[in-house]
Amino acid sequence: MLHKLDIFKIITLLKKNTLVSKVEILMVDEIEKRGFYKIRCLLIPSRFKIDIKFIKTEKEFLYSYQLYAHKAIARWDNEPHYPKLDNFPHHYHYKKKVEYSTLSGNPEKDIKKVFSLIPELLSA
Repeated sequence: MLHKLDIFKIITLLKKNTLVSKVEILMVDEIEKRGFYKIRCLLIPSRFKIDIKFIKTEKEFLYSYQLYAHKAIARWDNEPHYPKLDNFPHHYHYKKKVEYSTLSGNPEKDIKKVFSLIPELLSA
């Protein structure tokens, strides 16, 4: 199921998050039947960032949420390359492992889930 993407609602949601100190829109590329969006959030503490990418076409919605400092810490995405994982194509990269993810491809709900996991990841 393709979820509606309201990029302005997403940006507002990010700006209201208490972990976010700044939201940067790095790219918005929209044509008739395709959109590519890249957003960077500077987090608190300030050495951490999360890059968010969305690609939406008539047939698919791809996402990626990558948490990093000087190197990648974790990434959630739905690139369809791990078909044996539960909840395919949604998966999670952490410490050189790939596991299933509970994300759904609904950006508003997924952002809340990802940001609820960040404090634990930052303290690990």
